[in-house]
Amino acid sequence: MTHPPRAWHPTHRVALVTPSANPAVEHETRHLLAPQAALHVTRMPVMPGTTLEQRNAAYLEALDRSLDGFGALAMDAAIYGITGPSYALPPAEDAAMQDRASAALGRPMVLAARGLAEALAALGRPRLLLFSPYPGWLTERAERYWRAAGLELVESFKVSESFRAYELTPEEVADGLAKLSPPADCAVLLSGTGMPTLDAMEWMRERLGVPLLSSNLASAWAVSKRLGLPPGPALTACNPELAAMLGA
Repeated sequence: MTHPPRAWHPTHRVALVTPSANPAVEHETRHLLAPQAALHVTRMPVMPGTTLEQRNAAYLEALDRSLDGFGALAMDAAIYGITGPSYALPPAEDAAMQDRASAALGRPMVLAARGLAEALAALGRPRLLLFSPYPGWLTERAERYWRAAGLELVESFKVSESFRAYELTPEEVADGLAKLSPPADCAVLLSGTGMPTLDAMEWMRERLGVPLLSSNLASAWAVSKRLGLPPGPALTACNPELAAMLGA
């Protein structure tokens, strides 16, 4: 006797690589992807005694080995859920690294910063307001990256002078967004996969009146586009413009 698969049988499998202590990317990506896409997660090794800058450099070096922990589990696509390391590279080199990783995997791999660049291009938004949970040196790298990508940075808002992405609450993120006055022709880019963004973006989207993008939202959107998946509920709630491009 044969039976049709139940509704929770996945049609696609998406791999997610995340820093070991990242509290947000796994939870948010699950809600950004369509329910029929299974999400499988692996965490980068703990690196005691290292600085954020040293870990970012190590994450770049570990990209080619990042999916080894999945063994023979076949994936349809992968997300490298780390934004900061990309900011150490010129955008063209970052894009080439994504292409090499995808070719080696034999499936699409999306780097968080490249997902953001792709989403900005799809929205036709060449101007951006950067919302940063990073320390000063990493915010400066992010600013340099986006300018090198040909985008106009109209403002850079720092939540703190230290790295607080993993400690922030949705209310703190929303309070920071409430301080912004973005021009009507720009997008607000919330950089960093460890910052809780979905509630704050949904709360503040209509008030700010411009598209809001986070690292997690853009990565999930880019993977969904490659796999022909519809948007998940959080993607539709936070950025209906991008969701519509997936057939929402």
